[in-house]
Parts: sequence; C-alpha cells; structure tokens
Amino acid sequence: MSRACTWGSALDQLIDVVKPYFQTWGYLIVFAVTLLENSAFLALVIPGDAVLLLAGFYAQRSSLSLPAVMAVAFAGALMGDTIAYCVGRFAGRKIIDKWGGGRLLPKKRIERFDAYFDQYGMWAVALGRITPVFRAFNTFAAGLSRMPFHRFIVAIVAVVAVWSTGIPALGFAFSGSLDLAKQYLGWGGAVVFVVFLALIVTTYRRVGKRLESTIEARTTADDA
Repeated sequence: MSRACTWGSALDQLIDVVKPYFQTWGYLIVFAVTLLENSAFLALVIPGDAVLLLAGFYAQRSSLSLPAVMAVAFAGALMGDTIAYCVGRFAGRKIIDKWGGGRLLPKKRIERFDAYFDQYGMWAVALGRITPVFRAFNTFAAGLSRMPFHRFIVAIVAVVAVWSTGIPALGFAFSGSLDLAKQYLGWGGAVVFVVFLALIVTTYRRVGKRLESTIEARTTADDA
C-alpha cells in the first residue's frame, strides 16, 4: 500500500505541475498540437492523443470546457491535415527530389503509394489517421499520391470528428474515474486503474505498429 501511495503522490505532483499550463494556455496548446502534428510532423515527437487526453482530464476538473476542447481539436486537426495534403500534392515530389528523399522514396515506392491510396481510398486515409507514427505522414502521402481532394476531405472530416471528440471524452472519463477510485478504493485502487488504462493504450499502440510494419513489408516486397 505504501508503494501505491508513493505512486499516487507522484501522480498528484505531475497533475499539479502540468495544470497551470493547461489553465492558461490549454486551448492554444490543443490547437497548436493538433494543427502541427501532421502538417509539421510533430506527431513524431508529441502525440496529439496525449495532449487531448490531458485536455479532457482537466476539462473534468473545470479548468477547460470539454465542448470547446473538442471544437478546437477538430478545427486544428482538420486544418493541419488539409495543409499536409496540399503540401504533399503540390510540392511533395519537388521536396523529395530536392532534399534527397528519393533515396528513401524511390519512384517505384511512390508508385506503390499511388496504388495503395487508389485501391483503398478513404479507408487508407481514415485508418492511417488513427495509426500512431504512420499518421504523421499519412495525409502528406495522400496528397503526394494525388488522391482526389473530395474523397480525402470526406474521410478526414469523419475520422477527425470521431478522434477529436472521443479522445478528450476518454480523458474526461478517466479523470472522473480516477477520483472515484481514489475515494472508494484508495490510492491502491487508483494505481491499479491507471495501470489498466496504460495496458489498453499500450495494446492500441502495438496494434498500430503492427499495421505500420505490415504496410512497410508490403511496400518493400513490391519494390524487390
């Protein structure tokens, strides 16, 4: 129990350290991260999922408005994905040629991407958008492959709507459930609850990495 209390105290301290930033800059943080995670590949460094979970967490504690967090996240993600698509479509191949990306993305592999987005279309965009790491390049690749914009925007609006509402809502529910666990089960129960959620997140990321590896393996096999 003492170890659980120690972990609980550390979690309380972490919550207190981060809280002022979200109280003061919360909406700006949400907008900036969701805007830049794909348009500037920020998702490779700071996953938008983590930021939205925290935003939902603090919304439950009255530091932010949950509907406002969802709206800001939706606007930022939609704008960022559209920017990434446009960069890929109108300047992607020039960027690859100029900065030596052709070594990593030879013509044959780009043709494979073209065929992938042509075959799977909106499903490719939607699935890629929720896959960790891969989603940082997903919308850029869709533009690079010149996927029709109307198909791209329909898929992105749908998946971003689910993502921008679901993740903050999960953080909101987690914050309330954590308080209940602390109240009725003590810090031992709260720590068990946190570990359980961590296992769920880890499983989600592993599935995403397997999907990414499968896509990469198929691409490599086609290049061979």
